[in-house]
Amino acid sequence: MDLPAEKARDYQVASVRKALELLCAFSTAGSVLTVSDLSRYLSIPKSTTHNLLRTLQSLSFVTQDEEKRFCLGPRVFELGLLFSRDTQLVTRALPHLRRLADETKETVKLAILSNDDLLVVAAIESPYQLHTRGDQGRRAPLHCTSLGKALLALLPGEEPREIAARRGMPRFTPHTNTSLNRLEEELAHVRRRGFALDREEHEEGVLCAAAGFVEPSSGALGAISISGPGTRITEGRLQEFGALVGEAARDMAGISGSTAAPAGDRRTIVEVG
Repeated sequence: MDLPAEKARDYQVASVRKALELLCAFSTAGSVLTVSDLSRYLSIPKSTTHNLLRTLQSLSFVTQDEEKRFCLGPRVFELGLLFSRDTQLVTRALPHLRRLADETKETVKLAILSNDDLLVVAAIESPYQLHTRGDQGRRAPLHCTSLGKALLALLPGEEPREIAARRGMPRFTPHTNTSLNRLEEELAHVRRRGFALDREEHEEGVLCAAAGFVEPSSGALGAISISGPGTRITEGRLQEFGALVGEAARDMAGISGSTAAPAGDRRTIVEVG
């Protein structure tokens, strides 16, 4: 049974939450961390951090190298493989990603919502020497990426505003939008147009187009993107990418026309973390 967010918090076990926050830190603070690194990052005592790590190590969720640094262990990889295998979203999207990669020769990605961020769950990198990263398994903000805006545009009512309030809208480049009102205007435009754009908003020199969809059989929400360096991607080419990801998103949703889920008619959304 799904619980409302405020009710779910009442059932949280503090030690379990800390252990999971520690695991999640490896995706944001660094892939190899010391006890001191994790203690500072999570603002918890070293003794607590050490005890949590030893517990996780005993279950192979983390491992330790000769320099006493910790990294994620094989059990995390095992669970990731199970998620990938059992999530039909990835399986169904891969042919579309391959087709887009072959057609554009640029980097293509599939992302889902995860704890008020986007999480890249599949990617195919461009064969060009100069290309954007695939970032599979990495998180990115929603407000300044085309994938993030495509996902936000699928959410009904006040949800995009609530996420922005929780997460904030930090600036990453001179082109980053930090205005909630402007973001809401852009999301309305994304819903009308069918795709979102990122013109160097998250990373300088990187342009990207993405479109979101709700997969009909599972109700899973996702977004597909094409990205490349600004030295190669003209404005006209970026608009072409928008049309291509829009078509792929409509295919994933099994519909024609707008890819956005109607407000107030939201189906189950897959979120991780």
